[in-house]
Amino acid sequence: MRVTMDINYNKFHKKCEAAISKVAKSTYWATEEACEDIMEESLRQVPRDTNTLANSAFYDIRKAKDYGFEATLGYGGSATNPKTGMPVMDYAVIVHEDLEAVHPVGKAKFLEDPIRDYTSEKFPRTVIKHVGPALESENSE
Repeated sequence: MRVTMDINYNKFHKKCEAAISKVAKSTYWATEEACEDIMEESLRQVPRDTNTLANSAFYDIRKAKDYGFEATLGYGGSATNPKTGMPVMDYAVIVHEDLEAVHPVGKAKFLEDPIRDYTSEKFPRTVIKHVGPALESENSE
């Protein structure tokens, strides 16, 4: 048995480029949703004595070196704690890492734990939620 196929390379190449572009755009939305979900949970866990640390929460999304996007999530900046006079950037890591400290509200590992939980449980579904439709729309054309 022998099968012969004619492939229009230009059309095939354009479809591949379009699919890659749609997937890349979709990964931005997946990354943004992941950041928002992680920070929402992190803000539930962050110690809140003066709210200075909580108010310094941020995330930044940028293009990755190859395809897709990457994000930085964190706490910090130059805001000053009104009780101690210390900038958040000088104490955020200490509060995050000190497992012995007792906080009336919040706990240590307030960023690490939500990231670990999200990446192990929710991130694959978030990617599929955003990338899947982009691939499906490409197949229907």
